[in-house]
Amino acid sequence: MCGIAAIFGHSVDAPAVDRDELITIRDRMTQRGPDGEGLWISEDRRVGLAHRRLTIVDLTDAGLQPMWNADRTLCVTYNGEIYNYPALRAQLIEKGYQFQSHCDTEVLLHLYAEKGPEMVHDLRGMYAFAIWGVKQRSLFCARDPFGIKPLYYADDGKTIRIASQVKALLAGRHIDTEPEAAGHVAFFLWGSVPDPFTLYRGICALPAGHTLMVREGGPRETRSFCSIPEIMREAEQAGHDASAHAQDKHETLHSALRDSAEHHLMADVPVGIFLSAGLDSSTIAALVSERHHDVRTVTLGFNEYRGSDQDETRLAEVVAKNYKTNHQTIWITRADFEADAPRLFDAMDRPSIDGVNTYFVSLATKRAGLKVALSGLGGDELFGGYPSFQDVPRTVNALRSFRSFEKLGRGLRVVTQGIIKHFASPKYAGIFEYGSSYPGAYLLRRSLFMPWELPEFLDPDVVREGWRRLNTMGELAALCDSLDSERLKISALELCWYMRHQLLRDSDWAGMAHSLEIRVPLVDLKLLREIAPLIASPRPPGKLDMALSPRTPLPAAVLSRPKTGFTVPVRDWLLQSFDPTSAGERGLRGWARYVHGEFAHASGAVSTVLRRSRAARANAGGPRAPSRILVYRIGQLGDTIVALPAMWAIKENFPDAKLTLLCDQHPHTNYILASGLLRDAGVFHDFLAYPVENTGTSSARRASELLKQLRERKFDTLVYLAPSARGPRRVQRDRWFFRAAGIRTFIGMTGFPRFQKRRGLTSLVTAPRESELLLLRLRESGLRVSLQHPRFDLGLSQREEADVAHWLETQSEPDGHRRWIAVGPGSKMPAKRWPLDRYDEVVRDLIAGFDIWPVVFGGNEDREIGDGLIERWGRGYNAAGALGIRAAGVALRRCELYLGNDTGTMHLAAAAGIRCVAIFSSRERPGLWYPAGADNRVFRSEIDCEGCGLKVCITRDIECLRRIDSRSVIAACIDLLSAAHPTEKTAQASATACRTNHS
Repeated sequence: MCGIAAIFGHSVDAPAVDRDELITIRDRMTQRGPDGEGLWISEDRRVGLAHRRLTIVDLTDAGLQPMWNADRTLCVTYNGEIYNYPALRAQLIEKGYQFQSHCDTEVLLHLYAEKGPEMVHDLRGMYAFAIWGVKQRSLFCARDPFGIKPLYYADDGKTIRIASQVKALLAGRHIDTEPEAAGHVAFFLWGSVPDPFTLYRGICALPAGHTLMVREGGPRETRSFCSIPEIMREAEQAGHDASAHAQDKHETLHSALRDSAEHHLMADVPVGIFLSAGLDSSTIAALVSERHHDVRTVTLGFNEYRGSDQDETRLAEVVAKNYKTNHQTIWITRADFEADAPRLFDAMDRPSIDGVNTYFVSLATKRAGLKVALSGLGGDELFGGYPSFQDVPRTVNALRSFRSFEKLGRGLRVVTQGIIKHFASPKYAGIFEYGSSYPGAYLLRRSLFMPWELPEFLDPDVVREGWRRLNTMGELAALCDSLDSERLKISALELCWYMRHQLLRDSDWAGMAHSLEIRVPLVDLKLLREIAPLIASPRPPGKLDMALSPRTPLPAAVLSRPKTGFTVPVRDWLLQSFDPTSAGERGLRGWARYVHGEFAHASGAVSTVLRRSRAARANAGGPRAPSRILVYRIGQLGDTIVALPAMWAIKENFPDAKLTLLCDQHPHTNYILASGLLRDAGVFHDFLAYPVENTGTSSARRASELLKQLRERKFDTLVYLAPSARGPRRVQRDRWFFRAAGIRTFIGMTGFPRFQKRRGLTSLVTAPRESELLLLRLRESGLRVSLQHPRFDLGLSQREEADVAHWLETQSEPDGHRRWIAVGPGSKMPAKRWPLDRYDEVVRDLIAGFDIWPVVFGGNEDREIGDGLIERWGRGYNAAGALGIRAAGVALRRCELYLGNDTGTMHLAAAAGIRCVAIFSSRERPGLWYPAGADNRVFRSEIDCEGCGLKVCITRDIECLRRIDSRSVIAACIDLLSAAHPTEKTAQASATACRTNHS
């Protein structure tokens, strides 16, 4: 199991493949393949393939991808498993093909060389791949017949981009993200989005059982190579020998099921089994145990279910004991759920109301030390285990006579829909309109919302357009209308709709979140072909027949147990943690609204898709004004100071609300807490801080403790002032965390800038200041802000003035009423420190020319540096570590100039209105952290390694800072000081020139 990506500029005027974009797309899928990575871009930069590897078959480097054939005419990036690859490999060797590896990837290359696109008919497995043909100048892609493995593409007419995940394509930031109406409507109909639609107009899913061919300069061709309903129709038309003995049917079933289970064990790493104590997973465990004695099984247990009928662990242990498996039970608590919830929703690639169960089962399996697990998914679809197999035919047969009265049924629905919903399921209003056909009855049975309900919370135009594009009734009819058997009709619908678009997709993202490959032996093309005649027979096999197929019978307690599924306390946890107000809604409707809201916010589709509901709230008087606001801002001194204008804007927009600041703290360091700076500033009523820990158990415990704290305080609004460089994944994760704390209104979570990456010799573009970007995010959220007059007020008072006066009394030498120059030579990051000898030189010049009094500012760690410099200068004060941070702010107001590195002290000086000569390393992009004010002088080098982000520069010995010479800095200081004292300018210039000539 892996993650694949490709970019192909198929048009003559397509731009060259962007290496950074392809890497970004690839690495957004790191969890799909944490064991390795690969990248290839053609010399002409027209095509590039990328890969993330999860090593399961052939663990050596011979299996690295993208993989080439021997003559380098074909290159492949591939995700999945080909279970019949050993047989295919043997056939290809007989034909003269030579292999350099023992993995199935190389089989794909040689099979394509042998058969071209027709190769897909030989494959048995789950797969999605892209093959670049050098001679053909074409990209060939394919996806397995059931759609077990995902494949998404975005084609803008010039360039096609391909990936295993929607979010990976979005990460590349070259995708049309306009909302796709069909995707939004479909989610509320089904709780998932059926292929080929996504939430985005620019991204499509390659349908299951389809190939995609893109040729240079040619059209894109999509073709179907396998149809599940067609396989069923062929079995039905072929007929079945009604006289066949029951024992023969049993043997056919046993042979087909065991063969599939055996093939799905193919791996060079241990393979486990999800054991839920249900018939499906127990049957798989029994079949595998017939030939293997080292079978590993894993069961997920929930403390909330201990001792109840829903506790599957005891029965699972009975099954494990029966088949002598190596069994493990992994227990999960609600605290585990809450700690992992942000990661869960980051992993959810497309919106789904399901998948949480599979996510935690996968987590348990990963904790058991496995990389591959077999799942019982597919048994209900094949063997008629769902209520739909009885309910849908029963409904259709009862209402068949209404088929000719469609308008009457619609009229009855219109009349009754507003009444029925108050005392029964809203679906009952549509029973006569939809219940007389298999597509309509299936919609009634499986849908989350009915079409007529959607305009209550989606824009009516979006609903109309989405319903039209979905062609729901037509798509469902195409799956079942060609079949006569009721059983086959429902199997086709469940296999190709619910299983394909919900269960298989959820298994993929939920398993991959933990780098776990989930295999589904009951979802196998060869298995389907072998048992389809049985399903088409007058007496098709049911779940019990499947369960009786192993040689060693399942325990009686399992055979007699009612169907429950592999459940988790999902509804209670989800709604109580994230949206308790919707707990009274039917089923998972409230959860669906919540999930959709998160994806709509992330995609920027809120204003388009949810326009009507927002307008309705506005017309009703708008939302209640926030009363308890949590403001989130992390970082050190400078990070806090640059956020002051945004903090004051919040205070001014919500004057009656209680504001609490949440910031981070770094244990065992001397970093300044925001509360130490702002406690008396008049902005916040309270402060909270959480320790920054290393990842692991301690981090999870701290997160749980913080979550509890926030819930107890019952905040209704979050103002999100996270750094502007924060990526969308982290923002989304934070949204989920604060949602779990009970917060429902978010401000400042949109409008993050897209910072340009350095490419080649192109310099980084100067960004707006962080203080301005924060204000712009507040403005986008609807707050009134002023960019022209930002407020940096710290509320400094007589108390701090007294502290400074007391400190001055302790100094051994008076300043002689000389003008103070603030000097900030230190920094907690060595990569930001300008050489001390240059500070020495600059200040000596200023003393000679302006008779200034230098005052060194900084923390305790800078005190020794300050003492050394003052000793060299022969005058000055050392305030580093001697003054509290607020008192330092008062002392800085006495200075005429600040000279120093990019530090919090620099921002404190700028906040006090002091002009700065600021010396920046090139570790970050220009502009973002420049000091506030118009009269500053900033020095920063353009260098090929800019934007490195290093805290310590070893290889180049802070070359970017050493390029800044003292003469230029002296000139800038002279310029600013002379502007205030023009009569001294000539004398200082002459003195500087004289010293230069004698040096």
